[in-house]
Amino acid sequence: MVSLHVSCLHSSPQLVQQKLLKADLHGAILTVVRSRCPSYVGTTGILVQEFKHVFRLITKEDKLKVIPKRNSVFSVEINGFVSHIYGSKFQQRASERSAKKFKIRGTMDL
Repeated sequence: MVSLHVSCLHSSPQLVQQKLLKADLHGAILTVVRSRCPSYVGTTGILVQEFKHVFRLITKEDKLKVIPKRNSVFSVEINGFVSHIYGSKFQQRASERSAKKFKIRGTMDL
């Protein structure tokens, strides 16, 4: 489950993004905000499995949806703070991401 320290949420958005890149998102509620495939947009569910290239979400309808990370943007809410996650930045396993050092850059387009 994702949890960020309260002081982290009041600091710069770049710091929050950097913390999210290293976070284990299992159990978080993700929503597909943008995707090259329009049928994925609007899909919301609880993240149950994360693989190198896909997220597996359980929707309210109890359906398992497999959403590719590449070319998708997800939103996640943590303690009332909504952040966007660029799936191409997450194209690693959670365990590999937590050990990697990321550089802060601006946003990127699909």
